[in-house]
Amino acid sequence: MIIHFRSFNYSIILTDWLLFNRWGYVLCPFRWVLVVSMSQRPFLILTLFLCSLIAPLTISLTFSASAEDVVVCCDSETVELHLLGSSSAGSLTPFAQKLADVSQTATIANAVTSEEEVGVWTLESVWTGAYPTDVWELSIPYEVSNAGGAQINASVTITAGSTTIGEAFTSPGSSFLTGTGTLEFDIDVEQGVLSNPIKVELTARTVIFSVPAGDAKLELKWGSSDDDATLTATIPLLELKLLDPEIEGSDVYLPLIIDSPWGMDTLAHSESVVMKVNGIVLGGDPIETRVGDAVRITWTWNDASGGIESINVEVIFNLQTTGPTLSGSTTFEIETFDTGGGTGSYYPPDEPLRTNGDGSPLHITASAELEKANGKLKLSRVTHIEVDGEMAFWMRWGMDHIGDDNPELSPVLSHFNAGAVGDAERVSRFIEPVEIDEFERQLSNLATVYLASGMAIDAEDLLGTFKNFETIGIELDLHGQDAVVNHPLTLTFTTTEYLEDGARIDLIRSFIVVQPAPIWDDYKLELSGKTTALTSFSVATLRESNDLTFTHSRLPWGEVLSLEGKNIPQDEDFTLSINPTSSPVHSPASLFVLVVTAFIAGWWIAIRMTAKRHRRWLYGESVLILVVAAIHYFAFPPVFVAGSIVAVIVIWWFTAIISPRRLNIAEMDEIIVPTIPCPACSTDNPVESDERPYRFPCTGCGRVIKLVA
Repeated sequence: MIIHFRSFNYSIILTDWLLFNRWGYVLCPFRWVLVVSMSQRPFLILTLFLCSLIAPLTISLTFSASAEDVVVCCDSETVELHLLGSSSAGSLTPFAQKLADVSQTATIANAVTSEEEVGVWTLESVWTGAYPTDVWELSIPYEVSNAGGAQINASVTITAGSTTIGEAFTSPGSSFLTGTGTLEFDIDVEQGVLSNPIKVELTARTVIFSVPAGDAKLELKWGSSDDDATLTATIPLLELKLLDPEIEGSDVYLPLIIDSPWGMDTLAHSESVVMKVNGIVLGGDPIETRVGDAVRITWTWNDASGGIESINVEVIFNLQTTGPTLSGSTTFEIETFDTGGGTGSYYPPDEPLRTNGDGSPLHITASAELEKANGKLKLSRVTHIEVDGEMAFWMRWGMDHIGDDNPELSPVLSHFNAGAVGDAERVSRFIEPVEIDEFERQLSNLATVYLASGMAIDAEDLLGTFKNFETIGIELDLHGQDAVVNHPLTLTFTTTEYLEDGARIDLIRSFIVVQPAPIWDDYKLELSGKTTALTSFSVATLRESNDLTFTHSRLPWGEVLSLEGKNIPQDEDFTLSINPTSSPVHSPASLFVLVVTAFIAGWWIAIRMTAKRHRRWLYGESVLILVVAAIHYFAFPPVFVAGSIVAVIVIWWFTAIISPRRLNIAEMDEIIVPTIPCPACSTDNPVESDERPYRFPCTGCGRVIKLVA
């Protein structure tokens, strides 16, 4: 910017200059103030104008110079390639995670006297390069059934492209197979240059069974954790490239490129990748992006001392648990500035990956309330989806790119239009309020697509059927951090819907869409539900789950249910279904009144039946009330509650009938005395003394009666 002030014979010219880095962020501004005479003014203004056009281009080129790749690894390394797939279309992979639960089997049930193909397995894409002379090993599990053993002569042929690079036959010491074991081949391979594809062909030349029964057979197995057949080979695997560090103030971004024939699987299924600077392991969560078929991982280093310094950067990569450690290092000279950094985390120009292969933390907290409103059953739900890790960063990055017309954006992000988001807010490294508002507003229509395609969550299995919602509200909580960094956030869905009385629905089902490279780590789920006194979930049932804890209870003022689980695997299958109803037979308050009324009536009748009988057994059986109370509390269906009440009352009445009669206590306590009639009025008078003579008044007429004997 050039500002020109004219004053008498001199001009004052202010020029503002801005230095930008390669992403367009300001590094440092500065200003020049020039005082020139009127005669020099035209020449100087022309010069400044030309400089204003040239300087930004020159500075931009200085800071945007393309980084030079430093390949730090790797030559040929020994790797275990697992045999997968069918015998006719098998494949090879270095990733044990792809082993299936069920083994593949090739069965030889009859003696073989000529060549018979057992299976062919292919590694379609390999990292081309030189491989050394070595011995490759093929091992494949077997089982011999209904025979004393099997004599086998087999061969293995390995080709790379159209060239056979190795062949081996069963050795005499391992050609007789019994029971179960592993058939092994040592294949001598001469050095050469790999070409696509690598193919392994196993052929049975002769098989003869020893002491066979009618159904003798030899089974060769592969493709599962229990039957893991492998080819151990020494081949080029991949390249590890360290790019020149990117400097932003005092932050140093250290990129690593992992280039391999397995693309994203390399990151998703590898054992570990670590970067060290000056021998110290970098912590925090690196940012992963895709670069063509390769993967770029960028760490942030914050311990620069300032100014110019040399740093040693080392990367350590483990493709397999049992495989070799691939590593390399180089030295970079960097210059940092004590001007602070950006957000303290690398902000990638390309869309970040949603997973590093381990999966991100996920915590679902949901509540549901059933009530009667406007003569209908109304179900209100509040669902909190708390996200952390790579997924949280991807979501934040996507919000900062609302309305971005970059064709490289994934479809799920490109569905969002700019709305009220302007260029000043977009790609600012921070999530402004206007971006939050647009995200919440547009997500009400894009929720099913965003959750399914972006977050690998089936929205209807978690939240319910969207077309049935009466209202839906969405709220975003950034947990106090509005920068685009790896920091948790929470999406909250508030929905209401009207339900058909008595119609069974699934309140929640297994909602994770299983991905080859897991987006989510084992997740946590907490669901609570409650009803009013006049509504019921009725026969709430959890099916097909071993990792969740479910409780359902009934109280006079409403029902309560709870579904909880920690470290739930992403492929866990479960369904929680309910029968929402307002029927008096099912409603907690009315059912409680019926239970109490039935108990009072049954107990009163039992007491009346034992008016002249012993009640000790009846009193003892009153403890059965607790059994019915437990059945009622744990929300058993009303038919069970009614059945238990009837059973208890019948037991009471039966006990009342068979209880022994009681003796009349008054009669037992009364002293039996003789009586004598009065001679005058004939009233019987008790004789209460044995004295003689004995005088006493008549209880009828009052005359004195005298007994002498």
